[in-house]
Amino acid sequence: MEILVWIGKIVFGGYFVFSGLNHFMSMQNMKGYTASKGLPMPGLMTGLTGLMMIAGGLSVIFNMYLILGGWLLVSFLVLSAVLMHNFWKAEDANAKMMEMIQFQKNLALAAAMLLIMYW
Repeated sequence: MEILVWIGKIVFGGYFVFSGLNHFMSMQNMKGYTASKGLPMPGLMTGLTGLMMIAGGLSVIFNMYLILGGWLLVSFLVLSAVLMHNFWKAEDANAKMMEMIQFQKNLALAAAMLLIMYW
């Protein structure tokens, strides 16, 4: 059973490590998307959130500083859901649906992280 826990931690944490790295590998696109949502300092925000995801993901994989890393991920996920995936502002039906899916995914991942931290 312990092997399943490790597989879960690697997959869950790895998702955030790769997503965080993608923030840096696709900086221009990510920065443009952040700017399109009206957030200030899109380059800084993109880099900061990338670091939050990498640090949080590594904390899950290696089970080190799990509470700190977990709160980095939970805060990123909730803020990202509300600020970046605000489906209630989308006018196009397809865009609204995609933003709602991303919003719900972020909240579900935040809830999963809370379970990992405190169960």
